[in-house]
This record gives sequence, C-alpha cells and structure tokens, in this order.
Amino acid sequence: MRAGKKDYYEILGVSRDATKEEIDAAFARLAMKWHPDRVPPEMKEEAEKRFKEISEAYAVLSDPQKREMYDRGIDPESGAYDTGFDFSQMNLEEIFERFFGGDIFETFFGGRRESYEDPDVHVEVELSLEEVIKGTERVIHYKRKVKCDVCGGEGIVDARTCHTCGGRGRVRKVNRTFVGFFYVDTVCDSCKGRGVVGKACQKCGGRGFVWEEVKRSFKIPAGVSDGQKVIYRNWGHFNTGRLVIHIREKPHPKFERRGNDLIYRMEMEPPLAVLGGEMEFEHITGERIKVRIPEGVQNGEVFARFRGKGINGGDLLIYAVLRVPKNLSKEERELYRKLLEISRRRNEG
Repeated sequence: MRAGKKDYYEILGVSRDATKEEIDAAFARLAMKWHPDRVPPEMKEEAEKRFKEISEAYAVLSDPQKREMYDRGIDPESGAYDTGFDFSQMNLEEIFERFFGGDIFETFFGGRRESYEDPDVHVEVELSLEEVIKGTERVIHYKRKVKCDVCGGEGIVDARTCHTCGGRGRVRKVNRTFVGFFYVDTVCDSCKGRGVVGKACQKCGGRGFVWEEVKRSFKIPAGVSDGQKVIYRNWGHFNTGRLVIHIREKPHPKFERRGNDLIYRMEMEPPLAVLGGEMEFEHITGERIKVRIPEGVQNGEVFARFRGKGINGGDLLIYAVLRVPKNLSKEERELYRKLLEISRRRNEG
C-alpha cells in the first residue's frame, strides 16, 4: 500500500478478497454505528469524519471497476473515482434504500431501530449585565425523568420470567437475505428486552419513569458570557444526566459588552462636545466615576479608558454619543442660528 493512500479494506474491516456481499454487510453495520444522526452530541464530529471515510471506502469497493483500479494502486485523489453520490446529506433509510433496496434495519438487524435520547436537561437563563459582572444566585424550576418507585423502573409489576427468551431479553433470529443467511440477536418482542413479563405499572403507565418537578438554587459565577453553559452533573434525568444551563445576556441601555471590556455610551449635547468639560456617571457596579471630555470630541469616538473596570480585569471604555436637542427655547434657537452663520462664513472663507 503506497504511503498516504487510504486502506479502504481496513476502513470497512474486510479482507482484500472480500465478496461484494461481505462488503455490503460491513458497510451496513458501520453505517448503523457511525451515522451522525445516531450518536450523542459530543460524538457528532467524530461520527461525521468516520461516516465520510466509510462512505468513501464503500463507494469504491462496491463498484467492480473502481475496485479493480484501486487494487492496481490508482490514487483515489487523482479523480478516477467519482462516486456521484453525496452521503453526507442522506439519512440511513435513504442510503440503504438507494444501495440495498428495502428496509435494511429489518434485513440486517431484525427490525429494531434504536434512537439516542439525551439524558441531560437543558434550561435557558437570562441574566442582566449587572448579574454577569457580579455573579448571582438563581432558583429554577424544571422537569426531569426519575425511576418509578412502584415498579423500580421496569414498567411492570407481578413480574415473571419471559418464556419467549428465557429471561435473557434477546432472541436469535435467522434472516435469509440477498447476502446469505444472517444470525442476529434481537430484542425480545414479548418482554421488550427486560427478560421478565407482567402487568403494566399503573403509576408510570409501563414507561418505567415518572416526571418530577424540581426546584433548585444554583450559583452563577461572575464573568460568564452570552451562550456559555453552566453544568451541574447528576441533576438531569434519572440522577445521571446533567443539568445544562444556557446563559443568555440581556442587552443594557447604557453599557455594551465586548469580551471582557465594557463600553459606556455617554450622551452629551453639542456644546459640551465642542468645548469639552467634565461629567460624572454611575458605573454598572454602583461606583460613581468622573470623566474628562476633551474639546471637539466626535460622535462615536472612544475618548477615555479606565483600566480594570470592565469584566474579569477588562477595561471600561467611554463612547461619545451626541444628542441633538429638541424643543429649543427662543434664546437657544438664536444662539444656534448665530453659530450656524459663523460656521458658514468660516467654511466659505
């Protein structure tokens, strides 16, 4: 095998003399395992990578002509292999319908379709900028699944050993398909994999769990950011999942956050912006801060910086916002008219 060339046989886990049927079966098993729709969120990136490799290998080895070229050492990156199919945008049913025809779940896996259920509880919490800076404590209400205390999570009462599977919870079936005979272990239909049968629990309706109302107090540390997650383990479903708190930061009318820096929008009327002066304002922490305004400050200009008065050691920046006055008095209107005349003569001169 040339250095750097992908070993498609190794990717599918088949020998180099594998039959077309063995390659089909290998692809089916791996696609079931690595399709991005069938893995938990934290494995999605790895699954997408693996599924792409599996699909690429199958597209070549399942085609006799392309497989022959590959076995002769032709580099797949040379353009010789154009599969013509985009696996990444297809779900499992579409892929298997396109290449195998029919229901591959039933063909290879006895009709059992398992799905991933997130054990975590997700809650969104909205915080003011003041709470973000100082940290806060909140009480939240949410629902989670807990094991039914009547049936112990089994979903049944008066349990007895299942005669169909002998208490194993699984049965072996023989399926005859176009790839030959397959012996597969499937979940027992009689006991649904429990190994025991009985009457459905009335409290949980046979589900094995009930919904619990939870009220919890939790602390949010200072300096969290919008979109950040605060995670508490074993606070989710069945006391094993996590409580995932998604932080949402509410906009503030005067302050804007940029990373760890804070920007204060200081409104001022034109005379103060032209002549300069001094203003005092209240920081979001409650501290009173005096700031010197230079002569001729421009609208939108950051004209002052206070080191360490932002978030987590960031800075506080002062941003000029010129406010044009309305409802002028007669005296103000006359003064502005004179200023306008002076400005025109200066520009014309």
